[in-house]
Amino acid sequence: MESKQIHNNVIKSVNTREIVISQISGGSLNKIPGVFSTDSNVSTGDVVKKISDSTERNGHKDEITCIMMDPNNSSQLYSGSLDGTVRKWDYNNSNLLEVYDLGVPIYKMIILISYPNQFFVVTGEPKKIEKKKASNDKIQERYVLLHFKFDSPNSQPKIQILCKSWYDCTGLEVSNDDEYLVITFIQTIRVIKLKSIQNSIRLKWPKYKHGSRISCIAIHPTKSCIAIGDYKGRITYWYCLNELQIENPVTSSVHWHAHKVNYIKFTSDGTYLLSGGEEAVLVLWQFETKNMSFLPRLGSEICTISISPDQTLYAVGFLDNSIKIYSVINLEIRQSIQGLKYVVEPRNHYIVLNGIPGTIQFYNAYTDRHVMEVEVSLRSLVSRSFEKEIIYHHVRHVAFSSNGEWMATVDSRDDGVTTPELYLKFWQFDLSSQTYVLNTRVDHPHLKSIVSLNFHRGTNNTCPNFMTVSLDNKFKIWKLNIDSKDSEKKIINWECNFVGSYRQETPSVATYSKDGSIFAIAYGSIITLWDSRLNVINYSLPLIPNDGTVKHLAFINDLPFLVTTTKRHLSVFNLLTCTIWWNQNLEVHHLAVDPKNSSFVVACNNERFGGIILKKIL
Repeated sequence: MESKQIHNNVIKSVNTREIVISQISGGSLNKIPGVFSTDSNVSTGDVVKKISDSTERNGHKDEITCIMMDPNNSSQLYSGSLDGTVRKWDYNNSNLLEVYDLGVPIYKMIILISYPNQFFVVTGEPKKIEKKKASNDKIQERYVLLHFKFDSPNSQPKIQILCKSWYDCTGLEVSNDDEYLVITFIQTIRVIKLKSIQNSIRLKWPKYKHGSRISCIAIHPTKSCIAIGDYKGRITYWYCLNELQIENPVTSSVHWHAHKVNYIKFTSDGTYLLSGGEEAVLVLWQFETKNMSFLPRLGSEICTISISPDQTLYAVGFLDNSIKIYSVINLEIRQSIQGLKYVVEPRNHYIVLNGIPGTIQFYNAYTDRHVMEVEVSLRSLVSRSFEKEIIYHHVRHVAFSSNGEWMATVDSRDDGVTTPELYLKFWQFDLSSQTYVLNTRVDHPHLKSIVSLNFHRGTNNTCPNFMTVSLDNKFKIWKLNIDSKDSEKKIINWECNFVGSYRQETPSVATYSKDGSIFAIAYGSIITLWDSRLNVINYSLPLIPNDGTVKHLAFINDLPFLVTTTKRHLSVFNLLTCTIWWNQNLEVHHLAVDPKNSSFVVACNNERFGGIILKKIL
């Protein structure tokens, strides 16, 4: 479509069209544990197919919270979502087979082989809690375990409330014989006998109090035992899943983890229990003897554990959004799958994002695969003492030179006790190792946080300039220093060449023009234009209307236009006349300029334009 904008009695034409999403990549891999196919084939780690996409007619419309294989058909699986539906898929040909509309958001779900078309679901029930000393009521969510029974997918289900709690649901499991359903809340274990539900018998099901906060549960496949992992690092075995013990359970415990046990999983024969947590160590417990073996130094906190149907592979999900597949025989890694942990690297056009604290990862969006990881700040994975959290370095900014030879990063750490740390680092691409190697480290480059990094974006600039902008009201120009005094080897490093400011105002964002002749820095609602050769200010451009701080700033390729956004407006300046060419009432969240033409993209939250729009300067 085409829209007209009027400013200073001049009508300008702007092409606007919608962008079609062709592929959605990445996402969290470890919110829910992975599920192996029956053949346990993970030979490549590549994405083979996608069977549910929110952009498609048959896909879920909200976050998927649980997936599980159909217990009656190994070629089919179920998925549950916050959109309130359970969908049954044939994953071999990506066909949607059935949709069950439960009408409530699904947090956890169990499907049993003995009871087809029946679902045991944990959902949330908002309730008003009256305050004695306040006029306003507080809305608190109550967790509810529901039993849905369908005669057919399109029929109205029979719904039964099994239990409720004001405390978080920490686990939902079923015994292998489909006799008992176990649900846990913060410190409570509830055991439900499933036959009594089918026969509509109302019983007072057992409720046990655990000694500390529950984090995860697993049920032994052959014995009447529930394993409970807790926040203190203990694993407790509750022997209660038979008629003789259900009223007076017997317990025993093992303890190795220093902190919360994130996940536990029994092998299919019950010989071993696998556990993982913050220590980045996979622990294998022999159930009968309680002896331990370890797979240590895995690099990141363990979040989930899955075991292949043939019992030959362990799939371990980590906090850095990766899944690693290990062989059961020798515990050697067989395959690694890395998800997204945003800046585009110009050499290979990889997307660069945060990884685990102190690292950045390079991601190939075309193949939907992790490529490599760079450790910006050296990190020793040590266990914290008691409940005190370890504060690691965090990578705040990443920028690249136009040819990808140089990368700049800013990482910082502030634990509120010791002196805050701030580092600016310059990395050079090493052709032999095909990765970035640290060249220069600058300690405390500014007195306060850095808000913007910018390389001179000249296409053939072999010695690029670099600019940092900080909340200390200063901007600094950095240049590449080449010392050729040593006849055998040139010494190359970066050093500060200029320090500037503008009326002691605080900057918010900055950018270079494509040819590098000028750079723009925004201070509140004023945009300053600087000569990059002399580092002197040439012009200041006030925003009209003045409605707040500039959020985004971008030059349009080789054209004399500058795009700016504030909280409520998108504006384009004509730099030949230093006036606003046109503006639009638009709440812009993200802005990106096409490097090859005069188009730019904005992502916005606006009923008039929708989610993403493309504009082109004529």
